[in-house]
Amino acid sequence: MTPEQIEFLAGQGAFRPRHHFSQLAADHVPFDELTGRANFEARALQAVIADDTAVGILGPRGAGKSSLIAYVCAHLPDTHVALRVPITGADDPTKVSNVAAVALSQALADIDLEHYQREALERARADQTTVERTSGGLRGGTLGGGPIPAQVNAELGTLRQQLTSNQLAVERLAGLDRLITILVARDLQPVFVLEDTEAAIGGADQADLASAFLSGPVHAFVHELQAPCLIAVQTVFRRVDAFAQLAASLRVVEIPALDEAHSRSGLAAIIANRLRQHEITERAEAIIAEDALALLIAFYDETERNLRLTMAALQSAAEYAADTRAERIMAGHVRAAVSDWRTRISL
Repeated sequence: MTPEQIEFLAGQGAFRPRHHFSQLAADHVPFDELTGRANFEARALQAVIADDTAVGILGPRGAGKSSLIAYVCAHLPDTHVALRVPITGADDPTKVSNVAAVALSQALADIDLEHYQREALERARADQTTVERTSGGLRGGTLGGGPIPAQVNAELGTLRQQLTSNQLAVERLAGLDRLITILVARDLQPVFVLEDTEAAIGGADQADLASAFLSGPVHAFVHELQAPCLIAVQTVFRRVDAFAQLAASLRVVEIPALDEAHSRSGLAAIIANRLRQHEITERAEAIIAEDALALLIAFYDETERNLRLTMAALQSAAEYAADTRAERIMAGHVRAAVSDWRTRISL
């Protein structure tokens, strides 16, 4: 690999962990492939598509819960519509009405009612309009397939008006049940996605907040809405009573760690996937030396197998390599990057 390619990848942030939900599916290398077992993405998809049930994606911080959920959403059939619930946008993530209002607001924004109304006016047809759909139903609440009757537009418009004017505040689930009814009438199954729970409720030191979140909004989504869900849950909350009470109603899919047998091939596959996104088809060995990869694996183990931190360290190492006009990321580059990240983690 040339110094120019290394500089390009470093400048593009090719290995930097990404947090925008729409980008995560492309970054995700299925755990089924990394571990040689077909019971992670496949189980989550089966539960949502065939069983219409709630799925709890369980794993430690930075293990890949959000990217697995994004991957599942990207592979939903056109009959299913992923509706992301931005937990971090709720003033109080422990209150059902707050989270439900955020969920409804986001869903209506994703559906983009004005777009359909403009289309209807342009076509001068009061009874229907045509919509676009991305493959896999990843684009939030984009309605798919065929015409949308004016009555559906009116019903969605009423929901948006009531939400804007706070007329739904007294309703526990803020009209989400009505949104589900509207979509199901169009033969579309909504799937509610609660993936940013880690940012919203924190880690082990936030057990009380996590308990209130799980026993409040999550319980309501699982038990009161007639729609499947995908929910990210940190492993540290496995023993929280609220999760234990939910577990019987969830299809729990636990994120696997890349153990000693799979860590090298797994990290190499993740690196190769990032290279392909930048139209570089070479193997991981072309950009990172063997001893440098070994140091990166050691950091992965040191951080309790946190893929997010490991990729962040790789990005820093790439920047060090670019600065020295190197043709590959060498052990010294990874060593310097790991030192930087150890300092940041300890702050």
